[in-house]
Amino acid sequence: MPCPLRPLALILALSLAVASAKTLTGRQVFDQTCHVCHSHGVAGAPKVGDRSAWREHLDKGLKILYAHAIHGYYGYSFMPPKGGNESLTDSEVRAAVRYMVATVSAKARRTLDPHQ
Repeated sequence: MPCPLRPLALILALSLAVASAKTLTGRQVFDQTCHVCHSHGVAGAPKVGDRSAWREHLDKGLKILYAHAIHGYYGYSFMPPKGGNESLTDSEVRAAVRYMVATVSAKARRTLDPHQ
């Protein structure tokens, strides 16, 4: 006789896999990964919300900020690729960068999705 719980277990396992495959928002990525360095300025990371700390980074433009966040940067500061969380997608990392930039840029705050 087949076990009636097997299909239920399979459905539960599949729904958990789908739930974990959802794309994280910038805020979620920040809270889960980026905050470790960007809340305290570890290894030269500009603190979230600190306009003066972000000034020189913002001058480089988003394209460079995205590249450094995704691929890492080793210069006057240290940024491991994807903040050390290789499970993040490039899109999620870009969302986190946009979220942090929005904390110091009025223009960015107006143009970003508030859930990012």
